[in-house]
Amino acid sequence: MGIPASQRLRKQSDFQQVRSSGYCVHCGPFVIQCEFGERKSAAGPRLGVIASRRVGNAVKRNRGKRLVREIFRRNAEALPRGSRFVVVLRSGFDRYGFSELESHFTAACAKIAVKAELEGADA
Repeated sequence: MGIPASQRLRKQSDFQQVRSSGYCVHCGPFVIQCEFGERKSAAGPRLGVIASRRVGNAVKRNRGKRLVREIFRRNAEALPRGSRFVVVLRSGFDRYGFSELESHFTAACAKIAVKAELEGADA
């Protein structure tokens, strides 16, 4: 069980848009970049994961992407609707256990939720 294709970012243009105009949170084993969409949107949050060769070999990169997708799936309801996320793995992500990675992700999502509320108040 993973996240459905409708909740994944696939096009390079989507990744570039989030990375250029999104809000960025650095949190140890990865960097989360988020772009807020329409709050009234029926679509849930969408995810894209980037793992460069600096992270490690193909096995390590794929494991990291699977872990991030599972963490995202478990915490998707806490994220703003219509938002798009790009998670960039860092080379030391494998030093952390799953629960530590999840706690880093939830802490970053809390920061993102505060930012979403602030942007919603400004609009």
